Amino acid sequence: MTDESELIKRLKSAAGRVGAMEASVRLAGDASTRVYYRVFYADGSTAIVMIQPDPGKGQEDSFLEVQRFLADLALPVPAVYLHDRPEGVVVLQDLGDDLLETVVEQCNSARLAALYHEAVDLLVNMRRKTARRDSGCIAFTLAFDEEKLMQELRFFTTHFVRNLCSIALPRSAGASLDEFFLNISRFLASEPRVFTHRDYHSRNLLLHQGRLVMIDFQDARMGPAQYDPASLLRDSYVTLTEDLVSELIHHYATETHEPSEERFRYVFDVMSLQRNIKALGTFGYQLSARGTNRYASSIPRTGRYIAETISRYPEFSLYRSCVEDFISGPALSMEPLPHSS
Repeated sequence: MTDESELIKRLKSAAGRVGAMEASVRLAGDASTRVYYRVFYADGSTAIVMIQPDPGKGQEDSFLEVQRFLADLALPVPAVYLHDRPEGVVVLQDLGDDLLETVVEQCNSARLAALYHEAVDLLVNMRRKTARRDSGCIAFTLAFDEEKLMQELRFFTTHFVRNLCSIALPRSAGASLDEFFLNISRFLASEPRVFTHRDYHSRNLLLHQGRLVMIDFQDARMGPAQYDPASLLRDSYVTLTEDLVSELIHHYATETHEPSEERFRYVFDVMSLQRNIKALGTFGYQLSARGTNRYASSIPRTGRYIAETISRYPEFSLYRSCVEDFISGPALSMEPLPHSS
């Protein structure tokens, strides 16, 4: 863990070049090792400072590269005010605190539906603008191929099943899970690929001046068209009604001229399985390795998604009991812990 005084020193060095800085406050972090502060300037303005754990190693380069790419396409992302590469610090536009996750907690069903239609329209717009681009952006050199998808699922086995749940997988169960993971990874890796945000959900969309703005896009890569819709509509932090989910899938499929909405929905469900299992791995790592319980309350919801999705298709029946025993069952049984950052 980087010393707080060292972080403040690096913060002041960079943020002080943007304006007369008066104060700063540390913000709740995300699942990465990055640290965030809000800084306050003498003229009343504010900014967000993102600090990488290891200065001078260019850990922020992918964020900046994808930010430039998206900003050049007039897609809504925060502006970059300053980059201090030796210090590993980026000073960003402050978009406020209105995460989609918290906004929908306080609005009626009509407003919620309108916000999610806007989020889906933003995905459609991003897909159109990033299609057939030869930009040199790093995202186009990365993909959700079989190796990457399997890596995420094996991460789940290590950090959720073994480390968080303390389950010793019997050899036969481990082989069954590996076979299941390999089947869905090969299927998804064979799908046509589009530009994907990679973490497009309610904690990475901010409502700023009446429109949604994307953050946390540094891991963007090529993947199935269903990847971002699955992240949004099978979100570990917000539960949407099935009627709204179906309506939004239909809207996306119509706007992107999918040849078969039925097949699009099937790939969406398989993608949701992979994405939700991967999320449990992240949550397991955060709790068992990093000691934060910020994600604990999202585990049962994610387990429920997995249980409901796998029960929908008879071709997964061979793996259903194994999934229930070692994935959805343990997740559903977890009592949410007190919220903490």
